[in-house]
Parts: sequence; structure tokens; C-alpha cells
Amino acid sequence: MLPGTRDRVFRDPVHGLIELRGEDRRLGELLETRAMQRLRRIKQMGWAWLVYPGAEHSRFGHALGALHVARRVVEGLGLDERTARHVKVAALLHDVGHGPFSHAWEHVFPGSDHERWGARIALEDDELRGALEELEPGLAEVLGSFWTKTYKPAFARKLVSSQLDVDRLDYLLRDGHYSGAGYATYDLDWIIHALQVEELHSGSDDPRDLVIDYRRGMYAVEQYLFARSYMYAQVYHHKTVRSAEWMFIKLMERFAQLARQHAEPPGLTAAAQLARGVELPVADYLRLHDVSLFTAMDAWAGVGEGPAAADPVLRDLSRRLGARRLFKTLDLGDDPRVGERVLPAALQIAERRFGADGRYYVDVDLTHQVGYRAGSDEELHVKDHPRYGSVTLGRLLEDMPLGQPMAAVRLVCAPELVDELRPVVEAALGRPRGRR
Repeated sequence: MLPGTRDRVFRDPVHGLIELRGEDRRLGELLETRAMQRLRRIKQMGWAWLVYPGAEHSRFGHALGALHVARRVVEGLGLDERTARHVKVAALLHDVGHGPFSHAWEHVFPGSDHERWGARIALEDDELRGALEELEPGLAEVLGSFWTKTYKPAFARKLVSSQLDVDRLDYLLRDGHYSGAGYATYDLDWIIHALQVEELHSGSDDPRDLVIDYRRGMYAVEQYLFARSYMYAQVYHHKTVRSAEWMFIKLMERFAQLARQHAEPPGLTAAAQLARGVELPVADYLRLHDVSLFTAMDAWAGVGEGPAAADPVLRDLSRRLGARRLFKTLDLGDDPRVGERVLPAALQIAERRFGADGRYYVDVDLTHQVGYRAGSDEELHVKDHPRYGSVTLGRLLEDMPLGQPMAAVRLVCAPELVDELRPVVEAALGRPRGRR
């Protein structure tokens, strides 16, 4: 029997049993592709496992979870078979384009956002494109329209990418479970129960839109929004998680600088081509994942066989990350202007210690999350609100604390710089010297 033609049952720690039966059993052919199996080697939460030891789960598990939630949603909405298939496939493959260590990778290599790569992989990887064609002719192009936000009906695309989509509905529960954080609990069943599709745009060629019935589900939605806010504040933007991500970004920025000079160490040819602006074939991109990066970093650090990287910054940052000797953070409050005042003096201190490479050892980290404001293409509508009647979710969020911008400004630095930098920080914050 060919892969994907039999029933599949996965035991998932978040949703219980995830079953691929009937029409959905054909989705198993997508799971067997190299592009999807690669997601097993990319951690869902980036560097968070250095703080939360249980946060070792992969984007493959999250993809299955997003598919499971999508299936429940399309069944609840009673969507036609073709639209339901599109939503489920888009949910399953929504992360297929992610690079190593997820979003941190995109900071280093402009143009390497996972939506762009996802569309390319679906179109250019022969194996995945063939599996998509078996499901439905032209499905690879249809999938691309989800990433470019041109798919119609638009409400179906919003199920995959919006303020309240199957991606977020899964990863909050999943990340909360594996990190052990107690902030990510919300009533998924009731949110699904409250979602509806109604005709809101009369006279339009795409009149239907996604609606939340306030009387049914607004408390569950608020619970979800608070859960997401808490997870960002306490887990995703945890100061030590951000320190590790910052170190990785600086490490890869150094590698990219060397690659542009054709002076990079061996072990990561595809990343060197990206740094030099070469149009990378999809097959080469698919070789990039957390394991290949860790292997290269171990080599640069001199762990195992072979010499360490000749470049001192690349060698040092690789060793520090591999041994979890992470940079420290100094709190600058929530005003980005404080960081602007501190950084020049901080760079001078770092350069006295590390020479011209000081910029790799200190920087200002601004974790800025504007609470759930969405563009018109991601907006959700709320009906039967006791005060507003029909209103957008974004408008309601303006009345909630979550609708206000949240910022955490920190100085990230090598531990050996902390004693010299602390008086600079205290002066910028207007504190008497020595006050903690």
C-alpha cells in the first residue's frame, strides 16, 4: 500500500488523537515528503528550550496540531469539500518554509521570510508539488494564494492567517504545554463553537466573512487574547530567551559578513550563498534546519574533529551558545529612547574590551508587541455585541489593556561588561548610583 493511502492516527499530547481518515487520509502523502519531514528538525520555540527544558517540540507536531484544529473548524462551519481541503492543506503546510531557529533566521537573511519560501517550496519541490497535484490539480498554486493573501473566499484564508487563526489556536496550547507555563489556557471548544460565516459585504464579489458571535464566544476569545499576551511577556520575550536569540542573530550576522568577503568557514554553504545574495535552489534551502546549524556551530567552536573557526567572534559566540554561557540583560524600562541614549556609551565600553568587534557583544533589544492590531485583510467581525452591535474585533481590543503597545527595552551584553555598563544604565534611567 502506498504511503498516505491508509488511515493514520497520531497520539498528540495537546489534542489527543489526531486521525487522518476518509478524505483526510490522502493528506498523509504530504506528511511523507522530505519538505514536511524536515520540520521535525526545526524547534517550534526557537531558543526557548535553553530556559524551558521541555520546550523541545518541533514544527512538525505544530503542523499536525494546526491541521487538527483546521479540520474541526471547517467541519463546524460546514464548508464545502473543496474549500475545506484548501484550508486543511494550508494549515498543514503553513510553516513548511521556516528556516533554522524559526523567526531569528529571518532577521539575518532579508527576503528569507517563511511565507516566501513556503510558496517556492510548494511550487518548486518536485516531491511536494507532485503530492499536492495528486490531491487536486493546481493545488500548489492555490496554496501560494494563501501566503500572498489573495485566496478567495477571504474568510477561508482568515482561518489560516488572522487575529484568530488555526496556527495561533494550536501553538498557544502547544507551547504552553511543553514549556510548562500556565498562561496559555483558553477554551478552544467554545471559540470554535462561536465562529460563523455570514454575508457582510453585499454587492461584493466576495460577500462572506468570518464572524464571532459575541454572546456565544467573546469571553473565550478574551481568554485566548490574554493567554497570548501572557505567553509573549513571560515566555517568548523572556529575557534569557531573547538573550540566546540575540546571540544567535549576531553569530549569523558575523557569518554573513564573512561570507560576503568569501572568508566564511566550511559547513554551511547554503547560508553563505544566501548572504551573498545568490538565488538559492529550493533543494539547497531544505538542507537548512536546526541540526545542520548546530553541526556547523560545533565545528566553528572546535568541538569534535577538525580545527575551530579562524574568526575569533564566530568561534567565541559558537562556544558560548553551545555551552549555554549566555549574555546578560539589563532592564531599560519601556521607553526605546533610553536605549538610544545608552547604546553609544555601551559600544565604547564594549570596544575597549573586544576591540572593533565590540558591536557583537552589546546591543539594545527592543521586544515590541502591538496588541493584536490587524489590517483589513486579517480583521475579524463581532456580532450581537451589547454595546456596539456589529463591530470589529480590533475595535473591541482598543478598549482592552491588550490593545495598548507593550515594550520591553533591555541592554544585552557579554557578562564581562556588566559591571562597567550598570552605572551607564542607572544614569540613563535617572537612578542614584548604586540603587537597584
